[in-house]
This record gives sequence, C-alpha cells and structure tokens, in this order.
Amino acid sequence: MNLSKKRVIIGALWPSFWVAIMLSGVVFSYIDPLIISDILGFPGISYIGAYTFGFFFFWLVCAWSGFFSIIFSRPARK
Repeated sequence: MNLSKKRVIIGALWPSFWVAIMLSGVVFSYIDPLIISDILGFPGISYIGAYTFGFFFFWLVCAWSGFFSIIFSRPARK
C-alpha cells in the first residue's frame, strides 16, 4: 500500500475515532442504550455490548463520511 492510500485511511479513521468517542458520550448521556437495543431487536444485550455497538456504529458512520470527504476533495486525475 502506498503512502497516499495510508494517509487517506488514517486521515479518515483517526479523527472519526475521536468523534465517535464524543458522540457516544453525548448520545448515551441522554438515551439509555438498552432502549435502543430493544427497538433494534437485540433484547438480551448488556450495557457494555450496547455501548460497544453504538461506538462502532458511530465510528463507522464518521469514518465513511471522512473517507468520502477526503476522496471528493482531491483534484480529478487526468
């Protein structure tokens, strides 16, 4: 993998990791994660499992957004 691809991957994953931490803290301060898991169809999940699932969901969404922001902000190839 060349340096440019590594920078795109790290440039998307690292900031999105920190945003996912903040989103998890804010969202789960106001909403009980077990209520969300019951609505989504995971009735037997623990608090830790719900927090983990929520964090990885936020991280995935933020990384997806960051990845496409980096890709679409680059100049077009000739």
